[in-house]
Amino acid sequence: MAHPKPLLIEWLRDQINSGSYPGVCWTNQQQTEFCIPWKHALRQDSSESDVLIFKNWAKVSGKGNINGDSSVWKRNFRSALRAKKFELISDNKNDTANPHKVYRWPNESTSEDMFSAASPSQHEPDPHESPPIQSYVVPFTDEDLYHPIQESTPHEDILQKCLTDLNIGPQAEAAAYEPPPEQQEFQRQPVIGSGVLPWQQSDPVAVEDAVSEARFPGQPAHPMEGAVDEAFEGQLAKQFLDDINKTKDGDHFKTQFRIIVHYRGKKELEQLVANEAGFRLVYRPEQAWPVLDHKSGLTLVSLPRPVNIKDQTQAKLTQCILDKLGEGLDIGVSGDVVYGQRRGESKAFWSFSEFDQSGLPREISKLHPDPLYPFSDFLRGILDFISIEGTACGSCSLFLCLGEKWPDPQKGPLSKKLITVEVVLTSLEHLKNMAMEGGASSLKSVDLQMSLEEMILG
Repeated sequence: MAHPKPLLIEWLRDQINSGSYPGVCWTNQQQTEFCIPWKHALRQDSSESDVLIFKNWAKVSGKGNINGDSSVWKRNFRSALRAKKFELISDNKNDTANPHKVYRWPNESTSEDMFSAASPSQHEPDPHESPPIQSYVVPFTDEDLYHPIQESTPHEDILQKCLTDLNIGPQAEAAAYEPPPEQQEFQRQPVIGSGVLPWQQSDPVAVEDAVSEARFPGQPAHPMEGAVDEAFEGQLAKQFLDDINKTKDGDHFKTQFRIIVHYRGKKELEQLVANEAGFRLVYRPEQAWPVLDHKSGLTLVSLPRPVNIKDQTQAKLTQCILDKLGEGLDIGVSGDVVYGQRRGESKAFWSFSEFDQSGLPREISKLHPDPLYPFSDFLRGILDFISIEGTACGSCSLFLCLGEKWPDPQKGPLSKKLITVEVVLTSLEHLKNMAMEGGASSLKSVDLQMSLEEMILG
């Protein structure tokens, strides 16, 4: 009789507690963070003990040949950690003396407790009381909006109650906020919103002219229909690698941006931005077309008026979010990372999926540019797609939600949100389509996999 596959969380805790793996240990007394050696196989001091935990997971999970490549074991182990929501809090794999990573244990119960505090059962007021300060639920069409009411009165307008839930307003940001370790390195480099990026030309107009005429991988001059059928063995992998090299020019990730704006699930705008530096979403109804902001080097894209929304309450709420957008929301590229930063009062949230049911909102910071999507993460997704059967390719889109939390703590759909924006990274879209059309088997090239590993390791 076959033995059942172990659960990663229970198995990993037992392995750390066993002390059987050199360097694998808890890093705090609460046993919520742990260290694991992450040594490259080509290092002269590498040994079998460095990859023993990866090999053992491959053995007990059935993911990968235990007599196979250690890099495959490591990728499968890393993918399993990501799938179970382990958080990477310190990446020191390139440390000369002690290459390692530190992960934080997933704490699903804490997350559930945090959001259950906003559930209707805990926030519905007692009809026999008249509390002046409380939080409760106000019906909003077919969706509940959760919000704190500071000075509630019996005659308070229902629209005003709904407005208080929208994530807008001059709420104080935490002045003493310290980002997690994996973000601190990103913040030390010049990023979006700090003037023309260091790798751009000095004249922003010249930059926009150049990129609008360039042939990006995301906008190929010739469609790829039939390329797979006509290619001999290995040609697709070579072409795929060539296109990746065009997408990552040295240390810089090159892409265009296709922006798709929805109001309450209905598409209101679709716009292609050729500026590889990025764009800034603003609300300037008088601006008919995207224009280049000479100070930041970003293309300004104005959101449309909510004139097509028939429901007056929805229209007023949408207008309120737009009015509070202020200096806008930046999405741009520095080096090989896509960043985001909001500049107005309307808060912004994001995810990689329009069907995200995690219930854990991701807010884009106003204090600093947030690293949203390193290009290396996309490459890891491609590697997993090639080497792990049944694995999907990485995302080529970011899904933004303005003024409302996303992913929704109550698991509501994105289509019910007032303002949502899909940002398609066109070069990644091209690579993903190419991989999906060709299939994982067509990309099983040693040269391609080695090149992807080198790019990820930097």
